[in-house]
Amino acid sequence: MSENIKVKILVCHHKEFEYISNDCILPIQVGRVLSPVKLDYCIGDDSGTNISAKNKSWCELTAIFWAWKNLDADYYGLMHYRRYLSMESDDGFSVVDNLNADVVKANGLSAEAIITKCKNYDVITSPVWNVHPAGLPSRLLTNYQHYELDHYKKDLDIIIDIVKKNYPDFYLPLLDSLHSTSCFFANIAIMKKEYFHEYCDFAFGVLFEAESMVSLDSYDNYQKRIWGFLAERLINAYVIYAKKKYKDIKIKTAGLLYVTEKNTLNFEEILTKELSFAKNNGLSCNASLQTSVEINICMSFNDNYFVHALTTIQSLIANNKSCSKVKLFILCDAQLSQNNRNKLSVYFAEQIDVSFLDVDPDLFNALPLNRHYISLNTYYRLVIHKLIPEIDRVIYLDSDIIFCDDITELWSHDLQGKSLAGSLDEGGVLQSRRLQLGIESSYINAGVLIMDLNKIREKYNDVFIEYMANYFTRKQDIILQDQDILNLTYNNDISLLPLKWNVNSRMFCLNDLEHKYSISEEMEAINDLGIIHFTDRKKPWNILCSHPLRKLYWYYRGKASPETIKLKERLVRQYSGRLNYQFEGDKVLFDFSLIKFRIKKIIIIRLIQVLKLFKLWK
Repeated sequence: MSENIKVKILVCHHKEFEYISNDCILPIQVGRVLSPVKLDYCIGDDSGTNISAKNKSWCELTAIFWAWKNLDADYYGLMHYRRYLSMESDDGFSVVDNLNADVVKANGLSAEAIITKCKNYDVITSPVWNVHPAGLPSRLLTNYQHYELDHYKKDLDIIIDIVKKNYPDFYLPLLDSLHSTSCFFANIAIMKKEYFHEYCDFAFGVLFEAESMVSLDSYDNYQKRIWGFLAERLINAYVIYAKKKYKDIKIKTAGLLYVTEKNTLNFEEILTKELSFAKNNGLSCNASLQTSVEINICMSFNDNYFVHALTTIQSLIANNKSCSKVKLFILCDAQLSQNNRNKLSVYFAEQIDVSFLDVDPDLFNALPLNRHYISLNTYYRLVIHKLIPEIDRVIYLDSDIIFCDDITELWSHDLQGKSLAGSLDEGGVLQSRRLQLGIESSYINAGVLIMDLNKIREKYNDVFIEYMANYFTRKQDIILQDQDILNLTYNNDISLLPLKWNVNSRMFCLNDLEHKYSISEEMEAINDLGIIHFTDRKKPWNILCSHPLRKLYWYYRGKASPETIKLKERLVRQYSGRLNYQFEGDKVLFDFSLIKFRIKKIIIIRLIQVLKLFKLWK
């Protein structure tokens, strides 16, 4: 082949976003014929022979089809505006927040680097990963099982029948792929011309025939993307076919580069505003807002979370501008010492009425604890309806939250006849799909809940039995403990709280989980903070926490319990956020004061094992 090979890699865009454009990489606006906005930096998929009008159900395939019919190249490829092949790595993924010159160079995305790589290979795919339900990496599935879990099995069966009948050479490779437990995703690949055209003849031939046999009338917008999902299975089958047919074919995987889609808020300004309010207005009632409302709160924690719970309560009181009367019920067991119970009663004696309700931990022995920062207390909310029978309504709060607004506003939320209210979870779409809750479901985060206890007692004969039955019958699918159990039990019986009442940590950084709320809703919630929820492992008292509003936690902790801020805590408060890490396939990327380095996960695991052996790691 000539040294001057022509490589054309289409990068799909459907909205304005930063981009790479050079002799090899062509941004393309997919579904342009349907869009009221033309992206001027993109070519369109609506010229020449095209299927641009099919984009809502054919997704990135409208770009592949356009390239097949309209482009002349030696190599053809496809990437997405937030997902690029990293040509300088062989596996895993990395995350960046921009596509500057350094990123392009480091990931081999210049035209020269792409041409050099393509000269050595016939097919380059995105990473091959194990197939499993969201959040359950230990539960391997075949590609067939995975499709059945997330989509409609009947459609895949139609594809299999068409291939068996009309494309017999691809039948066994397709079965091989569908019944393996690994694959590459998103139709991201680069192929030499002859392989690309052969693949397109096969894939579009199968899909066009299937299209005439499948009705999408009852499908939601996600399931209507059927042809993109099915093509993922066909391209994996094609690679297996090509390996067997062409003995000298050179195939490799490349890493994946993930570009964050971030909001444009100034977190430093938001922190300054919130700290200013806390310092200047905290603990001062507004006479014009003062009410006679009585608010019932439930929390559950042990000695390990005692100081964090104090911090949460301090922020709640400081933001109780209408001075509503607050009754606080603590669900606890012997792991909350009498000494700490006495402290809590004394600390807030003038502002709230505190009661301690002891729970029998044996009720929850069968339930799992699969996150090191979660204790058995997380399940105690499941017996609230029994422990406070005289109470009609209650707000349940986790102990890793900070109030930024008046709890009276939260208390006034109208549940509209539903039993439970909560805010959308940071990965709710994935979690709904994992639990098969249905297309109309709204999976919520359980850290802030309003529970209509009267309604629960009326609707459910014994809701605790419902909770446990849901766990036992779905235990293989449950990974988020009480949160999964609550969403299973109250599916279609949930009122959505405004997002401001549970602003999760992933709103301030990369969120690669699929969620139901939009970027604009996220920005609106952050601009009008009600409750900050420090979700996931990197809590503000952890040296690895990089949350931009973590100083709010330390402010309220200093007010609630200054004596607990010792040397270790002062160091964490001062230096947290400077050391960050993120997982990249089989490696972990560490970032310490702008110095970046990668270590294989297995090395870190072995190191921790040695430290534990010598009792240097808890």
